Amino acid sequence: MDVIGVGYPVQDMSVRVDRIPEAKKVILSNVLSISHQGGGMVSTGLTAASILGAEAGIIGVVGNDPNGMACRKDLDMNGVDTSHLITDPNGSTDFTIVLSEATTNERYFIGKRGNLEPVREEDLDEEYIASAKYLLVTVMDPMTIRAASIAKAHGVEVVIDADIFDQRTMDHMDLIDVFICSEEFYLGVFNDDNYIDHMKEIQAMGPHIALVTLGSRGCAGIYDDTRICEGAYTVEVMDTCGAGDVFHGAFIYAMLKGYAPEFTVRFASAVSAIKCTRQGGRAGIPDAENTLHFMETGEIDYTKIDARVKLYETGLL
Repeated sequence: MDVIGVGYPVQDMSVRVDRIPEAKKVILSNVLSISHQGGGMVSTGLTAASILGAEAGIIGVVGNDPNGMACRKDLDMNGVDTSHLITDPNGSTDFTIVLSEATTNERYFIGKRGNLEPVREEDLDEEYIASAKYLLVTVMDPMTIRAASIAKAHGVEVVIDADIFDQRTMDHMDLIDVFICSEEFYLGVFNDDNYIDHMKEIQAMGPHIALVTLGSRGCAGIYDDTRICEGAYTVEVMDTCGAGDVFHGAFIYAMLKGYAPEFTVRFASAVSAIKCTRQGGRAGIPDAENTLHFMETGEIDYTKIDARVKLYETGLL
């Protein structure tokens, strides 16, 4: 196994409208498209890695409900191993309506929390985790700390998608090998834009890679001894939902391929950029061949991508 993630899949319904009306305004808002896709930071990162060509698997929980079954089917369809994805027979899966406005690309999230039993220590199959080269996590809760400890004991590198600031992540930086955070997380720790200097501080706490992603402004940080200051690709953006999650999956794939630091970052940025040209967090994820072609020519082959777009629009998963 190349990469295993610990996380909870989510089912998303992405609704794209021409504009979102103001409250109490009697204005017809046209629905341009609806897409039913699996979501969740870890599961989407794993999906990206799998589509690119990595062998990926997930440890997590879904409910025995239509949303949980859809999450599992989505992962299976995209080649992610779900043998360690537990079904809670009495639980319901998180569901999110992602409302996006075409004129501004602003997004609004309306979520319904599930009631799943959490991953338990006995669910963390040590042999399964030890079989991987990378472990992908998002927050250092007790079970993730345990999973990371198992990974470290077996020489598996721990990658964190640090999205919303959580002090537990800072307190367990010694368990993290690859630290990639959002700007929101960064601002929870630092109050300036000295990204590279502060990522060096993070690196000194344990990770050999420390980067902050900056949306349309690219990313910055330190990769071993290499300073990273990479701009973003310019594409016609339809939806940025899941862009960070996809970046992490692509980054792991690039590390598996042994790409140089700068190329690894550019590759992950390219995958994320292509994803943003289609609705939802997963429909626009390209394969490796398409990504490399885009990096060389600026052209995107939508043959496989738009086939997946149509599948997600049917809502059959």
